[in-house]
Amino acid sequence: MRVEFRKVSSTLTPFSLKKDGVEFSGDFKKLSSHMIQINLKADGKLLLECDGCLENFELMVNETSKLLVSDGVYDGDDMDVIESFDSFLDFDKVARSELESIRSDYHYCKNCKNNFKE
Repeated sequence: MRVEFRKVSSTLTPFSLKKDGVEFSGDFKKLSSHMIQINLKADGKLLLECDGCLENFELMVNETSKLLVSDGVYDGDDMDVIESFDSFLDFDKVARSELESIRSDYHYCKNCKNNFKE
């Protein structure tokens, strides 16, 4: 789902989409002509590979975050800003970015977690 920056309202607008078994929902609004705020909730199961034994397992995802999307280069200090260079808010890109952020962390299945405790 893509929304043109100039068409985003300054009042909260709900959204929802599903990607890789995770439901992304929340709302978004325009903060300025070049900045949009997204209140994001990610909920579902994500298939991952265990970093200990390399077996596949499902990770329960239940996260909330507040993101900013900048139309063009962002020049501030905030780390949770997604830059858009085509004047569109692309929720598929936001969802992919959030999933890749989760995947980039270390994840261990129950067996490996139990082995670390012993």
